Amino acid sequence: MTKTIMLTSTHSGAGKSIVAIGMFLKMKENGKNPGYFKPIGDAMTRQEKSRTDKDVSVISAVVARKYSKEEICPHFLNPEYYLDEILPEEVDEVFHKIKDAYTNISAKCDLVLIEGNHFVSQYSPIGLDDLRFAKEFNASMIICAPITDDDDLNSVIATYEYIKSQNLEIAGVILNARTKTAEARIKRYHIPLLEKRGIIVIGALTNSRELEKPTISEIMDATGAKLYSGEFIKVKNTLINSFVIGAMGAEPALKIFRGGIDKCVITGGDRTDIALAALDTSTKLIIFTGNLDPIQRVVSVAEEKGVPLLTTSSDTYSVAEQIRKIQTHIQANEIQICRDQVENLDWEKIPQ
Repeated sequence: MTKTIMLTSTHSGAGKSIVAIGMFLKMKENGKNPGYFKPIGDAMTRQEKSRTDKDVSVISAVVARKYSKEEICPHFLNPEYYLDEILPEEVDEVFHKIKDAYTNISAKCDLVLIEGNHFVSQYSPIGLDDLRFAKEFNASMIICAPITDDDDLNSVIATYEYIKSQNLEIAGVILNARTKTAEARIKRYHIPLLEKRGIIVIGALTNSRELEKPTISEIMDATGAKLYSGEFIKVKNTLINSFVIGAMGAEPALKIFRGGIDKCVITGGDRTDIALAALDTSTKLIIFTGNLDPIQRVVSVAEEKGVPLLTTSSDTYSVAEQIRKIQTHIQANEIQICRDQVENLDWEKIPQ
């Protein structure tokens, strides 16, 4: 009988895709024949070219196209407005479509890794939540939890108790350190506290700058900004460390810019002074808002320093809001990082 593991989470950004990719590769190295399945994809990140969401696009490359993208992710919903996309009488039909896709995947491997929704109770009003799938597929659940500070432990414990109350098997918890401070506190406080409560901790993912920071490509997708100067192929995977809105005078701006490394500056196309001040410091990207193009002098300096320029018709506030909502996704060149992340997990606690 095929073994099934469901990766569920307390919140979005828990690192499920990191764990799924890392586990898949590790299990394959250990002689297993693993499979990957995502019952419901995120329609908000669906790519027209690949017809699937960003995480599935990367993972389909990891599984060496052993399965089609339609097989590993049979249905899509918009997390924010899913009730506009599915009627109550259609739920059973969608569920059976997902069940059939899982059956096809499980017949081809000896272990299936299921990546759940953004969080454990998502889509529960229509009965397409992680718990229903876990029960139907007889899955052992692993809870992935993003940890920024001590308050996040509340969600870990609440989720653990919630799943336990449904008489489902819980293999354990994997904590995802979102900062270096969280990484230290997980080791010193969080793991001992959870274990004292009888909660099995499989391990923790270390904080990875490469996986946490957005790329220029992701920023373009989120804002709809167009590349004004620079080569997309060369800059698309460039990581942006921080964002600064250039709405002040050039002198105070320069002081702020000097304190930021590998940053993106958002400003109006008519703010030549801000743009040149940014280019005189560690800047990796400039976004010009308000449908105003930069002057040639700015373009020339940017090209000389290798800094791409984006333009958008949106205002500065709207662009800042769009960037704030960016959910970073694993890039194809980050697969090895995912594999390295799972090396220190306690593999004896992982069902295989």
